[in-house]
Amino acid sequence: MWLDTSGQLLITIVEARVLDDKDTFGGLNDAYVQFFSRIEHDQNHIHIKVYDEDDTAGRDAIGSAKIDLEPVQASGYFDDWVKLPKLFGLGSNSQIHVHMHFQS
Repeated sequence: MWLDTSGQLLITIVEARVLDDKDTFGGLNDAYVQFFSRIEHDQNHIHIKVYDEDDTAGRDAIGSAKIDLEPVQASGYFDDWVKLPKLFGLGSNSQIHVHMHFQS
């Protein structure tokens, strides 16, 4: 993923913990991560959304987060657990471990 013409950002989702169980009848989460960047004006963020894939009902949102890329670009890396609040910022214990490496 390109931040701009002067570098490249490598994103690795290392692991997840305490993901909210979205399966009604005792199934297991089939979690996956979707992310996209938004680089406009003074905003430079990665948006992360985590979903549970269901065979019959499509997908259920587990949570989402936004990471500011300015410190990542300045230091060259990011390695931390990111909280995944539910829709409308409601509380959740769900977290994902994100590692990012920026190369200019």
